[in-house]
Amino acid sequence: MITGDLIKGYTIEANLRLDDQYVGTKEAIQLIAEEKAGEFILIGDIGLTRAEKQLLMNLIAGSMMQSFSLGYGVGKVEGETKKAVFL
Repeated sequence: MITGDLIKGYTIEANLRLDDQYVGTKEAIQLIAEEKAGEFILIGDIGLTRAEKQLLMNLIAGSMMQSFSLGYGVGKVEGETKKAVFL
């Protein structure tokens, strides 16, 4: 199987596991996203509505979850193939 297909499969697996086995990780990511959104508001000295702050938190958390899932996929492939994967 091609490495890219393996990574894609394991990335999908990681996304599913975030809703089940890694629910604690998902909750931690959401807490970090809330903290980072608050820091952005303070440092940027801007006011956001609740909806805007929620959107920012969702963007941050979504990016972090994508990074987690991709890292999971790459790690699984590296473990199986015993070769480094470069993106």
